[in-house]
Amino acid sequence: MFPSTFRKLHVFVTVVEAGSFAAAAERLGISHPSVSNHIQALERQTRSALFLRRKGTMSSLTEQGRRLYERGLELLDKAEALSRELALATEQVKLTPLAITCQRGLAPGWLCAPFAEFAKNNRNIDFSVNTSRYETVVEDLQEGRSDIGLLLAHGVVPDLPCEPVGEERFSFFAAPDHPLASCVSVAPAELRRHPFITSRRAGRFGQMVHAMLTDAGVEDYAVAYQVQEGLMVQELAIRGLGIFCGPDQLAEGAVTAGTLVRLPVEGPRLAMTVHCALSPKRKPIRTALAFAQYVRSHHAKAGLEAEARLDAKARFEAEVLCAAPPPERLGLRVVNQ
Repeated sequence: MFPSTFRKLHVFVTVVEAGSFAAAAERLGISHPSVSNHIQALERQTRSALFLRRKGTMSSLTEQGRRLYERGLELLDKAEALSRELALATEQVKLTPLAITCQRGLAPGWLCAPFAEFAKNNRNIDFSVNTSRYETVVEDLQEGRSDIGLLLAHGVVPDLPCEPVGEERFSFFAAPDHPLASCVSVAPAELRRHPFITSRRAGRFGQMVHAMLTDAGVEDYAVAYQVQEGLMVQELAIRGLGIFCGPDQLAEGAVTAGTLVRLPVEGPRLAMTVHCALSPKRKPIRTALAFAQYVRSHHAKAGLEAEARLDAKARFEAEVLCAAPPPERLGLRVVNQ
């Protein structure tokens, strides 16, 4: 029990319930004198006699003893309940740590939803989540500050054990009043005539974006601004200060709002691979591997659902076209050109 007073109370209650000092000593596993010492100490502390002691008869409770017995039972029950609550709370504090790092541009589309679902189903994990630029994510994993990370890559990710979990499409974006915004089709060579807003070319991610553009036939383009933060790149483009090539999910909100347009650039589809990487300095823990699997499954399911929606839309449009009456029935004249 907590302080010594609770021990004295426990001995006193046992004496009352056992019927004698000797029976209480046997029940508690202590000596008869020890029981007497506890009772005498409690009487000194309460400044009252707790038992009526008569030779040749069993000791009975005084009025103060009766009141202490009633209140003592309540206190001992509450103390026991508190001990159980504290023990349960201590067990609940023992959580499994999991440190996650993610490239900032990936967090909204690739981390938020699967992380929230995984956290809801795994209350026994102590999560630590950090979003940062590509170089910091790689450094956190290489130095062992994080267990697992999500990052984009064009090609291999050096010095990190990782596996692809999906693909992020990239497009060219500009302000609605940009000269190329109203074009039906834009040749890659045409882009070179307009200034670009890019990530820092000295950084690893900026170099990967440049390599991707070169592979797509966009070379020797003019760079007006080099900015590390994706949202700042967007803001400069919205102000009409240049074109940028970035992840579709990152610009989706601005395109929907009408502050940016996706340029219809000819050529191959641009994309980077989304990788789930583990720290080479940390032993892969079960929770990290389970989270990687969860992210992969979540986005695989989301991809199938998106394809199903596109198929349904295509079928609906086909049915509408088949059901539409020919122009002659609507009183329209078909003109052959």
